[in-house]
Amino acid sequence: MRTTLMQSLTYLIDFDSASFYLAGSGNQKLSAPILYHLDPAFGEKYLSVYDELDYSEGLMFTGRSMTYRESDIMSDQDRQATPYYQIFYRAYHLHYSLHLSITYENHFLGILSLFRQSGRPDFTQRDLETLGLLTNHLEARLTQDRQKQVQATDKLTVTAATQKFQLTNRQQLILQKLLAGLDNATICEQLYITNNTLKKHILNIYRKLQINSRIQLFTMIEN
Repeated sequence: MRTTLMQSLTYLIDFDSASFYLAGSGNQKLSAPILYHLDPAFGEKYLSVYDELDYSEGLMFTGRSMTYRESDIMSDQDRQATPYYQIFYRAYHLHYSLHLSITYENHFLGILSLFRQSGRPDFTQRDLETLGLLTNHLEARLTQDRQKQVQATDKLTVTAATQKFQLTNRQQLILQKLLAGLDNATICEQLYITNNTLKKHILNIYRKLQINSRIQLFTMIEN
């Protein structure tokens, strides 16, 4: 999604390269850089020192989404004198940048940054406003992606679910077959039981797991 977004943005905003980081584990952390027309070393290098060198770091973690240009934070002369500019702008022939810090309900989700090379003009107010139009969409998309990740990491194995919810051996076997995507007729044939008997087992499994559908089952337990 992030790569496609940056490619599509070239039709709306004139920029030379871009980066898109996601929130990392822990408070005020970045991770998982995706780069567009930038040296791959840029992303990992930035992750290793941004919390010490990036003078705009505080704007990422204000608790609300925000679009900003670094040239609005300090003068060009002062920017160019910073170690951050020397390492991440001059070294990669960049000069101006435009950022969208994405936050939802005080949870930082990620930051999208667009760059222009040296010798090119700064981003305009219109560029700032255009990027800002993506705020609601990216808040919703990154929140949804993060929820899916949390759900995936919270899933139980069949063994863990059997122990936690005290399933019988028969219920564990049926649970495995349900997670394998087998339909009721196939399960009945393999276990030599009637459909009514299978339905009773499934209802008992659902009751113990406190769910009422296969969709919830797949969300809760690893296949």
